[in-house]
Amino acid sequence: MTKLTRKERMQKAEEMAGISFWVDLRKGRLSKYAIQKKVRNFIMLFFRYAILICLGFVVITPLWKLAKDALTDPNVLADKSSIWIPQKTSGLFLDMAMSKQLLNYWGSLGYTLLTTAILTFLQVLSAGLAAYSFARLKFKGNNILFFFVVLTIVVPSDGIMLAQYAAFRNFDIFGLIGLITGHGLNLIGKPSSLYILSGLGMGVKSGLYIYFLRQGVKGLPISIEEAAHVDGAGFLRTFFSIVVPSMSGSILTVSVLSFLWNYTDTYYKGLFQLGSKNLVYNYSTLQSNIRWGIDAAARTNQAWLEQVNPSSPFIQNSTISACALLVVLPLLIMYCFVQKRFVQGAARSGLGGD
Repeated sequence: MTKLTRKERMQKAEEMAGISFWVDLRKGRLSKYAIQKKVRNFIMLFFRYAILICLGFVVITPLWKLAKDALTDPNVLADKSSIWIPQKTSGLFLDMAMSKQLLNYWGSLGYTLLTTAILTFLQVLSAGLAAYSFARLKFKGNNILFFFVVLTIVVPSDGIMLAQYAAFRNFDIFGLIGLITGHGLNLIGKPSSLYILSGLGMGVKSGLYIYFLRQGVKGLPISIEEAAHVDGAGFLRTFFSIVVPSMSGSILTVSVLSFLWNYTDTYYKGLFQLGSKNLVYNYSTLQSNIRWGIDAAARTNQAWLEQVNPSSPFIQNSTISACALLVVLPLLIMYCFVQKRFVQGAARSGLGGD
């Protein structure tokens, strides 16, 4: 091993310390192009971190405000001297929000998670089968049918809400139900209407999931599927044995998005009148009924009534914040467990194909 000179050792130490650029700049050893490249990289890095910090602030600030309002003691709500951290904390509003008169939290949460999981499974299954069919099966009208799938993304939901309501108000399958019973089924107010929509590829954002998964299937090598067909595997076996394991990242991404949007959906629950006491109240229902909800919750417990005035806007705002925080909290916990795979799947999926 050759022995380094003192000058070489100093130069190596400077490089290891990350100051070689500034030393070379001071001594005039850098070309104009090298200086421009370093400055450009520094500016890009600065703006990148600035954008990330701003986005993080936009995302975290509402959640922080919800937690701050929900945990503030009722006696100091009107004090605006503290903006980010409450002067005195209290769990009163969380207790009120979890009471049976408002959210009926634990029972409603279990029911909502179960319902959302079923909707997510049906939606991902139907979207996956449709995406695989559009990507691999060649038949007349393939592009036309896929055009209608894209159309479901473009056309706003309000444009077809009357047709959907009428279809489920008098639900029938090719006239068979009416032929047997003499009239269609009234599925308004029944969760089965959501299950039918999700299972048939017309659930919340299903068109987007089909497009996303179709692009992911197109990015897979077709040779493995052809080998499976040669060995005698059919359409379904090839899909579940080869395509699904190969697209685990894409499927996880779609599953998380489907779960999120079904969990927070207010459009279809309002359209089909599913605001029963078995469901966690969504945000619009909370905001429209919060006045009587606070009154009912406060008057069921004398200790609460002594501490809060249900007609006070500060009390109403803090109770809304507590309800919203409790509704969002399961999603935040879920994201902590799946965020790594979710980000990887979103980055790698849907990039292939034409």
